[in-house]
Amino acid sequence: MRMNRFISFLIVCVFCLAFLPGTVSAADKNVVSVGASYTVTYLTPIENAYPKLAYTPETKLTDGKIAKAEYGDPAWLTLYRGTAVQVDIDLGSLTAVSGVKIGELQLKSYGVLCSRYLRVYLSEDGENYCFAGEFTDDKTVTSDTKKRVELECSLDKSYLARYVRAEFSSDIFTMVDEVSVFGGETSSASAPGDDYFVREKKGIASSIDGISSVCLIYTSANATQEMLKPYVAYVDASGEAQDKMFDSLLFLGMPSTASGSKYMHKEDMEKFVDMVMGDSTGLNLTALDTVVGSLKGGIFAEDYKYPVFIAVPFPGVFSESFGEIDGKKITGSNLANREKIVDWYIGFLSERFNGCGFENLELKGLYWFEEIIQYGLSSDEEELVAHFNESAHEKGFKTMWIPYYSASGIDVIDKLGFDAVTMQSGYAFDGGDETGTPAPQACDDCAAAAELFGMGMEFEVDMNRNKYYDRFAQYVHSAYRAGIMDGGIMAMYQVGNHLYQSAVGSASIRNLYELTYKYCSKNYTEKAPVITSGATVTIKTGEYMNNKLEIIDEDTPLNQLKIAQMNKPSGIFFSATGNGFFELEAYNTEPGTYVASFSVTDGFNESNLVEVVITVEPAVEESSQTPESSAEESIVSAEPPSEHGPAIWIIAVIAAAVLVIAAVAVIIYKTKNKKH
Repeated sequence: MRMNRFISFLIVCVFCLAFLPGTVSAADKNVVSVGASYTVTYLTPIENAYPKLAYTPETKLTDGKIAKAEYGDPAWLTLYRGTAVQVDIDLGSLTAVSGVKIGELQLKSYGVLCSRYLRVYLSEDGENYCFAGEFTDDKTVTSDTKKRVELECSLDKSYLARYVRAEFSSDIFTMVDEVSVFGGETSSASAPGDDYFVREKKGIASSIDGISSVCLIYTSANATQEMLKPYVAYVDASGEAQDKMFDSLLFLGMPSTASGSKYMHKEDMEKFVDMVMGDSTGLNLTALDTVVGSLKGGIFAEDYKYPVFIAVPFPGVFSESFGEIDGKKITGSNLANREKIVDWYIGFLSERFNGCGFENLELKGLYWFEEIIQYGLSSDEEELVAHFNESAHEKGFKTMWIPYYSASGIDVIDKLGFDAVTMQSGYAFDGGDETGTPAPQACDDCAAAAELFGMGMEFEVDMNRNKYYDRFAQYVHSAYRAGIMDGGIMAMYQVGNHLYQSAVGSASIRNLYELTYKYCSKNYTEKAPVITSGATVTIKTGEYMNNKLEIIDEDTPLNQLKIAQMNKPSGIFFSATGNGFFELEAYNTEPGTYVASFSVTDGFNESNLVEVVITVEPAVEESSQTPESSAEESIVSAEPPSEHGPAIWIIAVIAAAVLVIAAVAVIIYKTKNKKH
């Protein structure tokens, strides 16, 4: 009896608790996205830059399957870079949405980093989205522990929406098993509103005090005066300076540590600065100072000082001693110490530069060497970079950064404080087995990202690669079309001293240097080829013909043009080449009219489409007589003898007579023989 009363009491308590206010656990929430269709897009598309890792449609993110915290679990969807990933889920109908949760893997040793934020956008029509909420976590991404992580964004209330967008950061590899949308009863849900989210383009990064072209010079190249001259001045084939070339040079070096540590320590940074100055070797800045001085009174005014940028090595996170700063040994184990390292380096670099007494150079700015914001290293990375920019600006220096394509951090460059950022596309190189060889469109994607986030572009050249000139021309084309040449900033990476090799090479090699000069001097133009007119030709069945259309191209030799489009008629052979030459073969071709068309391209710009109208005539003209008249003429011609008729009959009669006489002679001869 007492037991029954106790059970009844528990039931009443549970019933009452159901109506008490409180937070509902994720397990108790109603998931409305299982089985829903969705699309996946990247903020910076990767299919051209990293083709082997491009996304292919699948159904893993809404199949309700939760993966184990293991790299090989098939329930994980692996995504690669892209700055941020957007998953747009179609719930099928208007539904009350109260939150979104994503499950991810954190496995830093494999380059798998969980997202640092989750943003939720809602839409009723799938086109216009409103921002609904955000969840941020910059700590978990630094964890060295392998684990499954959940990022959940609970909205301030329920909103009525059919389409839900989950946007989350993707720094290297991001592995996701499920994107869950929570919702339920629609009666109390609110409309998302009409304050639609639009990601505004920040525009191309402008020049730095008139500096719009910067070439990277590695200290390992041991830059001599002879080598540096073609970078500072545009030189002709004989080596004589004719004009200015790059607005500035950026000196940098690959990290080198005497201690064997992953990151440079104080003595390593001091050694690097000594190499850049070159005051003991006559190389690098010391050589550059002499070159600029020799060009004064020519392409440079007497009071001119050539601006240079110098790299700032990345101060990593490490527990061993960096060295002594302000009389005290420090490590790189925390943000405060890393900021001290940055401040010390800037001061030391400035002191060394001024101590060299360069008469023709100006230390214009500093370059942040690390090509990505290392969010997985610590939760202080943005603060560290922002401090670098503040410290440099306080000392009167400009700052630059050159991240690689879709690198994490490019979406917050305003927050970081750089004066100019130029982004690599990697198209000059072959790519790896994992990522694949970049496509030409990677340069266009890079230009589009530059406009979206407020950057310029880096050009890259490696003369050891196949078709290196064509690859470089693609950079120039993409930057030109994006408006970077006229109003933005470009940095140029070269393997070794390849641009110097181009400047002093043969005509076929020097064309790379010439193209670079056209861009740097803002004299590069693109004009589409023009086919002045089509053609009308006549050919007989069984004949061959060739001809040529007139093509005009003001900036491309005709022998470099190629066919862009070609429409061939059936029943007749037709071919054409980029210079306008075309061929016809009408073997076994029926008489009639045929139309071919084609256009040509210089590799980037296409001409007008023109037609070649072909009239095919019979090989032998046909008789105009009708079958009836031909038959009548045949009958009539058979009645009278031909003009040779009498002669033929006389010959026939004579031949017959000869035969008769011969026969009689034979009979008489045989008769006589019998009598004897």
